[in-house]
Amino acid sequence: MKILENVIEGFEIPDIRAAFYYLSRYLKQAEAIDEYEKDFFEDDFQSSPSETAKKLTFSLIECIESNADKKASEFSDQEYLYWMDSINKIESELDPEPSLKTRRSAENIIKELYFPEVEIKKNK
Repeated sequence: MKILENVIEGFEIPDIRAAFYYLSRYLKQAEAIDEYEKDFFEDDFQSSPSETAKKLTFSLIECIESNADKKASEFSDQEYLYWMDSINKIESELDPEPSLKTRRSAENIIKELYFPEVEIKKNK
């Protein structure tokens, strides 16, 4: 069942990463979000998310809560961990594998950096 994958389909990777970041913050703060009235988009370490990332975050929240048939603030520890693991798994698979050509190029550059060919000139 690819619940979250369906929601993020067609979005750019930076917006998906930002949405997952703020979704994670929302899930972590969900239990106390009404009590503290803190905006989970306010963050000292990140810049403000794009409007696309914000909308995607709200879509992901809606998806999770409707799938669970309850608000995130009502999640058990097990439900919370299930969704956090799902987010982590999907996010770790966002970047495509480098092509063989890209890997070989990187290997050659590293080889040249660590084992440069030294030209020895003979005196005549």
